[in-house]
Amino acid sequence: MTPVVVKLGGSVITDKEVAFSYRDAAVKGLGMAMASSGVPVVLVHGGGSFGHTEARKYGLSSSKSSSSPEGVSETRQAMFNLDAKVCESLSAAGVHPYPFSPFTLLDRDGGGGSSFIERLLKAGTTPVTFGDVVHDGKGFRILSGDTICVELAEMLSAPRCVMAMDVEGVLDERGAVIGVLGEEGEAKISPARADATGGISLKIKEAMRMASSGTEVRFVSGLRPAEFSKALKGLRFHGTTVKVPHGVSSG
Repeated sequence: MTPVVVKLGGSVITDKEVAFSYRDAAVKGLGMAMASSGVPVVLVHGGGSFGHTEARKYGLSSSKSSSSPEGVSETRQAMFNLDAKVCESLSAAGVHPYPFSPFTLLDRDGGGGSSFIERLLKAGTTPVTFGDVVHDGKGFRILSGDTICVELAEMLSAPRCVMAMDVEGVLDERGAVIGVLGEEGEAKISPARADATGGISLKIKEAMRMASSGTEVRFVSGLRPAEFSKALKGLRFHGTTVKVPHGVSSG
């Protein structure tokens, strides 16, 4: 069975308003849904009040580079600390996480890429990675978990990518959930608070990229495990489905 890419947003696994907060119960609930689904999962999680707290402090973002080695060190340390908490919660829920830095995927000669993921899944583990920091030649910038999802979906030819958020889907300007989002992209969505990785704007952009390559993207509340489970299994769910005709460029 082809794996599904799952992104646990930082707003689900942490309270973004409280630095270094962590929602253990929420992650365990999602972990139990994944463990009981029978669906192979490759998991990506955001930085929430861990990575974003340090990134803001030192001016790191996905669009602007920073030259602060201290900022990079502290941001990465915060992400590894958060990842350890996520993996502990997943383990308690019956998932067998295999955490790794996203840069492992780039090490093709060393056994990275899709073969690396496939070996982990075949061995009964759940690959878990996260947003990280990369040097782009000019300075350090954030590698967003949303962008990592695009790379994974393409690499694995994933049928679905499930994006768990702290709201019930992509909302229109009246605050209602948009059931299906097509080529119009962001035209109808509500303005939302940006973060170090671009907020909802980047999520929609990356979702369009995935959808145009054949991966259906589902935005669902990560605080409603039953709906998350339906989205994961490909069933009807309450949330937003992003669909773009195959081969249509999202720009």
